[in-house]
Amino acid sequence: MKNFPNLVLLCSIYLTTILLGLNTGSFLLPLMYPPEGGEQVIAPIVQEPESVTSSLWIFVYIILVTFILLFLLKRRMGFIIKLALFFSFFMGTLFTMVSVLGDWGMIATAAMLALVLWKRESFIVANVALIFTISGIGAILGASLGFLPALVLLVLMSAYDYVAVFVTKHMVTLAEESKGKFAFMFLIPAGDRIMGLGSGDIALPLTFTVSVMASHGAGYAVPTAFGGLMGLVWLYYFIQTKEKITLPALPPISIGLILGFAITKFILG
Repeated sequence: MKNFPNLVLLCSIYLTTILLGLNTGSFLLPLMYPPEGGEQVIAPIVQEPESVTSSLWIFVYIILVTFILLFLLKRRMGFIIKLALFFSFFMGTLFTMVSVLGDWGMIATAAMLALVLWKRESFIVANVALIFTISGIGAILGASLGFLPALVLLVLMSAYDYVAVFVTKHMVTLAEESKGKFAFMFLIPAGDRIMGLGSGDIALPLTFTVSVMASHGAGYAVPTAFGGLMGLVWLYYFIQTKEKITLPALPPISIGLILGFAITKFILG
């Protein structure tokens, strides 16, 4: 299998991000929802974590940010995008590093930021930076949403991804305009083409998986994440059978996640 090393790379990116994100989620959850008598250290990013309305607001926010990015790209205002990316990188990486290294996390984040600034043209550095950024941001979002809101957000974003790729095609435009300029996605060789895996294609599955861990435990979260991996592997092989086609990655990953959770729920009750 000549493409097997590339498949291993794809799976490694997904699994590393998910595992780091679950660890970060485990670190954040008791800080957001302390036991009775404890003090809340970090507030959820939404006021009503168990309300579906919260996921609807996040959905609207994501769409708004997407169109702002398209506007900035068209107006060649890349410096604003870079500032936003560095802020997102710092916040996401900080939570990830602190969850792993404790008090040394701030120093590790500063060192990673310096590396990104120094080697910003390196795809390897950009991929590593994306992993740490997505791990932190996905964990924060997942810890802030209950199971049902996280599920609703996942389904809504999957439907949006489908429309944005096949109908309006603005997601394809965003990917093409940002390629080689901004680290919005992972680039993985797939046969004679390059598979672009957007940051949201892993951040949203991580959000759902962390929410599953918070509501049902790690015994449900791990099989759920594995289901998402199976959806991603299917997508990887499927795109190699089609010529000159762009496919949304989130729908098959989401189907795998939901099936992974459903099967685990059926077995464990």
